[in-house]
Amino acid sequence: MKKTIVLSSVTYALKTQELLKSNGIYSNISRSKAVKSVRGCGYGVSFDKTLYEKVMKLTEQSGIPIIGSIDEK
Repeated sequence: MKKTIVLSSVTYALKTQELLKSNGIYSNISRSKAVKSVRGCGYGVSFDKTLYEKVMKLTEQSGIPIIGSIDEK
């Protein structure tokens, strides 16, 4: 399963994807219906659900604001 974190802009999504890549975490940027359900205008970054805690720690340390998160198949 995947976890998707929701960010307010494509800029934050790109920064997050680069941050994760530099830490060996594969991710995708999306504008799925699930992201729109959390925030009408937002971007999602999806990654393996088992890495959620690590991703949250990395984004917090980098000052990237997370709006919410969604579990996806």
